[in-house]
Amino acid sequence: MQDSSAFQFIAIDQIHESTTNPRRTFDEAKLYELAESIKHNGLIQPITVRPNNKGFEIVAGARRYRATLLTELLSVPARIVEVDDAKALEWQLVENSQRVDVHPYEEAQGFQRLLDIPGYDVAALVEKSGKSASHVYARLSLLQLIPTVAEAFTQERITASHANLIARLPQESQAEAFEQCWRKDWQDKEPHLLPAKHLTGWIQTNLYLSLADAPFEREDSTLNPTAGACTTCPRRSGYNTSLFCDIQGDQCLDSICFRSKVEAFLDREIAAHPGLVQIENGWRNPKEQRPGAVQRGHVRELDAVIDNPDAEPVMPCEAAKPAIVVYGKQLGQKLTVCTDKHCPVHDPQAAAEAAAHPVPIMAPTPEVETEEEAAQRQAEHEQRMAEYRAEQERKAEERKAEFDRQQKEYEAEQARRDKQRKARGAILERIIEQAPTTFNPAQLRVFLRLLIHLDYSFLEDVVTHFANDDENSQQSDEEIVLAALDGTADEKLTSLALRLVLSDHIGIPHENQPDLLTEAEQVFAPKKPKAVKDNADRSSKPKPTAAKVPTVKETRRKKAA
Repeated sequence: MQDSSAFQFIAIDQIHESTTNPRRTFDEAKLYELAESIKHNGLIQPITVRPNNKGFEIVAGARRYRATLLTELLSVPARIVEVDDAKALEWQLVENSQRVDVHPYEEAQGFQRLLDIPGYDVAALVEKSGKSASHVYARLSLLQLIPTVAEAFTQERITASHANLIARLPQESQAEAFEQCWRKDWQDKEPHLLPAKHLTGWIQTNLYLSLADAPFEREDSTLNPTAGACTTCPRRSGYNTSLFCDIQGDQCLDSICFRSKVEAFLDREIAAHPGLVQIENGWRNPKEQRPGAVQRGHVRELDAVIDNPDAEPVMPCEAAKPAIVVYGKQLGQKLTVCTDKHCPVHDPQAAAEAAAHPVPIMAPTPEVETEEEAAQRQAEHEQRMAEYRAEQERKAEERKAEFDRQQKEYEAEQARRDKQRKARGAILERIIEQAPTTFNPAQLRVFLRLLIHLDYSFLEDVVTHFANDDENSQQSDEEIVLAALDGTADEKLTSLALRLVLSDHIGIPHENQPDLLTEAEQVFAPKKPKAVKDNADRSSKPKPTAAKVPTVKETRRKKAA
C-alpha cells in the first residue's frame, strides 16, 4: 500500500462504490451533516480506491464519497492502491469492523463473504480483524436468523443481545423465542420490548436441556436416526464452545429432538420389560400421560433396586415390582416400589395387626399383564401420542397465524408512527427557522413550560445535530453542545435555546402527556392559510434528498452558466 500521505485528486464521476462493501445502511441525516462539513473544510481524510475497467472502485470511504456527492465538489482526494478482490474485501471488512456504527448483521455478511474465499477460515478472520473468535462466531450466527427476526434486528426493533440469543437456537424455535421478546401490558396500546435477560431466562427454562441429565445414551444414534447421536450433533452448546462460551455444561438446543429421544427410550424400556410400573413424578395434562402410569405418591418406593427386571431376584415383599419414572424429576430412573397400600412388610400398622392375629395377612397376588393387554396398552399409548402431536401442531399453527397478524399490525403501526415522527421533526426545524431574536410574553410562557418538562437526558437528543463526523472523538455530550453554544451568533441564540428544549419533544407524546411541540408551533411558527401563501412559499426549494443528488455534469453546467 502507498504511503498515507501520497494521494491525488480524482474526478468524482470516475469513482463508483464497491458491490462487496459490507456496509449497506447509511444515516441520511449524518450524511448531510458530513456534507456540510466537507463544504466548509474539504475532505480531510482521503478515500482509498483501486483502478478497474469502470474507473476507480472504492475500497474504503464509501460514506465520505456519498457525502461528497451532496456537495458541489468535482473531485476528491484519494489513495490509489493495486489489490485483488480478496484483499479489497478484507480491507473493507477490517475498516468497517473498526467503526462503532456498523450494524452487526452487515459485519456478519462481510465475514461470510470472506469465508467464501478459498484460504479463509475463522482463525484467519480473527487474525485479520483483530476480533476474538467468540466475536466472529457470534456475528456469523446472526446469519442463521429467520427472516422475521433478521428484519426486526436490521430495523433495530430488537437489540444485538436479543438477536444473538435467538440466532443460536434452531430456526424452528426462533419464532417462539422472538415472541418472548415482547410484552403487552393492560395499559399498553402496543407490545414493548423486554430486556434481553428475560429472553435468556425463558430460553434456559424452555429450550436448553442438559445432556448430562438425559436418561438415554448420548452415543445412541438409533433413538432418532434422522438426528443421529448427540455426541456429533451441532445443535448442542458443546459443539461450538466459542459461540456458547457463556453456557455451562453441554446443553441440547433442540427440545423437540430431545423429547423424541426420551419417548423412544421409554418405549424401548417398557416394551422390553412389560412388567415395569410407570411412574409420573409430577402432574401434567391427562392427555399427555402414559396409559397405565401412576403418580409417585400412589406407590411406596423401596430402597432395594432391581437392576435386571428379567431375572428372578429376591423381592423384599410379595407386592414389590420394578418401576421406571416416565415424567418429571429422575426421568428414566429405575426404581423398586411396593404396590400394596397395606403391605404387612412395609406398613407398620398392618405389621402390628399381623402380629396380633395368628392368621397371616396374605398380600394380594400381583396382576400379570398378558401379551394382548400389553399390545393393547401400547396401541392406546401410540394413539394418544398421535392425538397429542396433532393437537400441538394445530396450536402451533394457530400461534403462528396470530403472530403473523400481530406482526402485520405492528409493522403498520410502526410505519404510521415513523411518518408522524418525521412530520414532527419537520415542525421542529420550521420553528427553529422562524425563531425570533426575542420572545414575546406568549412565547416566553411556552418556552418556560418546555424548560419545566425537560428530561434529564435531553442532551442525547440534541447532540446528534451538533456532533462532527470524527468517529474517534472523545468529547462528551455536554462538551459538544457547549462548543456549539460558543460558536452561535447572538441573533441565533434563541434558535439554539429552542432546539435545546424542543429536541426532547419530537417523539409522539403518550395519551396523558401534553403535546408541547404543537404548543410551540402555534406561538413560534403558526401555519399560514393556504389561500394566503405567496409565490415565494410555493417556489421555495425543499431540502435535497439522497435520491435527488445533482450529477457532476449538472453541477458543471450550473457553474458554466
